[in-house]
Amino acid sequence: MYYTETEPQTLPIRKWDAWSKWVLFLLVGFSLTGRSFAYLGIPPAKLFIGDLTLAAFIFLRPRKLFDPWLKALTNGGPLGPVSWMLLISISYGIFEVIRGILLGFSPLIAIENLVFNVYPLFLFLGIWVGTRRPELLLKYIQIFAICFFFYAPLYLLVLHSVKLDMPGSDGIKVFGQAGGGGYIILTLLCFDPKPARWWPVMTMGAISFLAAQVRAEWLAMCVATLIWGVLSRKMNRVVMIAVGVFGVLLIGFLLDVNLPSPGERGGAISSTEIVARGLAAISPDLSRDVTGSDNVAFYHGTITWRQNWWKAIWQNSQENDTNLLIGPGYGFLLRNLVTYLKDVGELRTPHNVFYYALGYSGWIGVCIFFALQTACGFLLWRAYTVTGQAWGLAVWASGLVAAFFGNVMETPAGAIPFYLTMGLVVGPALAALKSRARQESLHIGSAAVVYPQHDTYVPEGAYSSEAI
Repeated sequence: MYYTETEPQTLPIRKWDAWSKWVLFLLVGFSLTGRSFAYLGIPPAKLFIGDLTLAAFIFLRPRKLFDPWLKALTNGGPLGPVSWMLLISISYGIFEVIRGILLGFSPLIAIENLVFNVYPLFLFLGIWVGTRRPELLLKYIQIFAICFFFYAPLYLLVLHSVKLDMPGSDGIKVFGQAGGGGYIILTLLCFDPKPARWWPVMTMGAISFLAAQVRAEWLAMCVATLIWGVLSRKMNRVVMIAVGVFGVLLIGFLLDVNLPSPGERGGAISSTEIVARGLAAISPDLSRDVTGSDNVAFYHGTITWRQNWWKAIWQNSQENDTNLLIGPGYGFLLRNLVTYLKDVGELRTPHNVFYYALGYSGWIGVCIFFALQTACGFLLWRAYTVTGQAWGLAVWASGLVAAFFGNVMETPAGAIPFYLTMGLVVGPALAALKSRARQESLHIGSAAVVYPQHDTYVPEGAYSSEAI
């Protein structure tokens, strides 16, 4: 997947193993149907596919997790900051679980909250698989794109109305919403050697990107595309993406396309309603004046229910010094802070990662989470300097942006693919660094033979920051 300029054909060809195939299956499943896929597993035991995968990785391949983790903790290197922050995060999460149970909260809910701290372990699974199968990332997006091409229109036209719930879920439908259209477009432009051949899929991606009407995804993909365009110096492709999306809107307006929106989204699917939903996040009055839509109040209401909840979480964190610093503990029911959510099933996340961390674990929890993400950002920057590919940084930034408006980092459907893909980006880069360090070491040895009188000779860069 990632090739440095100095070693373009040194990656060995290996047969795909069960773990590589399983990671590919996970990524496609989570990307295609989201929360629906996350509920595959053993519902009576509250064990689902993500939890079972992580448990299998820990118990069947412990050295693939703990060896690089412990090595980074003791010897440092590119993984050092992430490894230390992950250790601190998991330790703090366990503390919050114990505290919540001692305060009388549900142990099951407290442990469910702990996944927020545990899911970053998928980074190591991604690194291990990505090192061995560097082409897996491209293979994943190609398979996802093909499945998406057929699934997205079926969902919008038929499957969204199928009233079947996933076992063990609280009303989650078997056929989840088709999302990721913008993600597909950006990734194919980044990685596929012949992206033009994917124009039908990209067109469907643009249609679904708009028709899904997920404003957090719109904003996140705008950020990702701009970061990728700037760092990769391919702003011409960024403009091409923008023109393509605008073209889809314009065609929908000229053809007067107007379809009923899936029940969970409300409103309608048309160019006018898409613009109205977007503007309603900025100003309801502006949205109403520009589009004349009758659904502006509904579109704005999908924001205000979250904002009121966030205000209640903020007020609860200010009640005393304990809540301010370490929060009320895992297992606490954040939904009880507002009257209109008390009877809403298993809702645990306020659709904002900051208020999730603040509401359960206080400002210490907030600082630990963002320190971990900062370390991840530096790790991806290191990968970018090695490979020259900015996709990882762009998608990491888009994930963070989306996490402020949705449940990305604290749910399996968002967190697992986020950390897995991050590992698939980092793994080949770390392998390239090790190969480079090995070549430099051999170069030093050769120099010592050729120039024995200079026993302290060290080639420039042999112990640079890029050697691990």
